[in-house]
Amino acid sequence: PPPALVVAAHGSRDPRALATALRLLERVRVLRPGLPVHLGHIELNAPLLPGTLDELAASGAGSAVLVPLLFGRGHHVTRDIPDAAAAAPLPTRVADPLGAHPLLVDALHARLTEA
Repeated sequence: PPPALVVAAHGSRDPRALATALRLLERVRVLRPGLPVHLGHIELNAPLLPGTLDELAASGAGSAVLVPLLFGRGHHVTRDIPDAAAAAPLPTRVADPLGAHPLLVDALHARLTEA
């Protein structure tokens, strides 16, 4: 089976952030129907990343890929997410953060034009 995709979001006290993350996950599920897609927050919101990884292992998932829903290589990307991956009860890899991907540049340009 494919590895589970775990979107590692920061978390926020603003409920719109969680709603946005959930909409993103639903879009990924539509585009990749055979891919198990999960959410894990670094802080402030449930589910927290370690709990998501524990649940995946308990459900029999073979492995996971953590994709940081973050732009740069700050502390969460260099320490918190790799630490969660290392402590996970299943084989786990960490992808690069979003960074300055061309699709994000296009989205930024579209938002600028809208504003």
